[in-house]
Amino acid sequence: MVAPIAVLRTRPLMVVAPHPDDESLGLGGLIAAARALNLPVTVVFLTDGERSHVGSPTWPARRLAAHRRLEAVAALGELGVAGASAHFLGLGDTRLHALDGAAQATAQAKLATLAAPNTLVCVTAATDPHSDHQAAAALVDRVPWAAGVEIMHYPVWTWTRRDADLPITPLRGVRIDVATHLPRKRAAIAAHRTQHGELIHDAAEAFVLDSAFLARFAAPTETLIWPR
Repeated sequence: MVAPIAVLRTRPLMVVAPHPDDESLGLGGLIAAARALNLPVTVVFLTDGERSHVGSPTWPARRLAAHRRLEAVAALGELGVAGASAHFLGLGDTRLHALDGAAQATAQAKLATLAAPNTLVCVTAATDPHSDHQAAAALVDRVPWAAGVEIMHYPVWTWTRRDADLPITPLRGVRIDVATHLPRKRAAIAAHRTQHGELIHDAAEAFVLDSAFLARFAAPTETLIWPR
């Protein structure tokens, strides 16, 4: 286990999240640590997570997308990140794997412009079972980054997989001590209220973060993995 400074050094941090809440769950502690060190933090949301509650007459996709953006900005505020440092690409929830070549190139160009040289760029792990998380990792890995940019992956849903379903070759990574920043991380996770079943009660299909899953992110460490 290492201190955040050992990973961040004096570099800017960019976190790429497929959906609002992935950044808080997977790397809320590291984001808060970076801000405590006065390091620049940029967070890019590839989608608005607008398909988390399908079939709600009171929360159609457009309204939900707008609200989830507000939740994301509020969550980042809990971590010390200004709203101006949040970027929303609106690429389509559950549709990242289906982006055509032109859309991918546009997204990759945007990501490249947001990262200064020597930035640490973190994206969801390719071992996450969610297709958007896997597509995000593949998208980021092919960006024409500036000199010195380092890519690392952060697991979110990987923790729910059986060991037998993970790659046979051990993954290489590092555990980061974020105990000092857990109160900020908890507040950031709580800010994503739609994902806790607090706002929407009439959806035909509703996604809710259950307590057992959330308990995994109350630990005093976060994990970063080097791409395979």
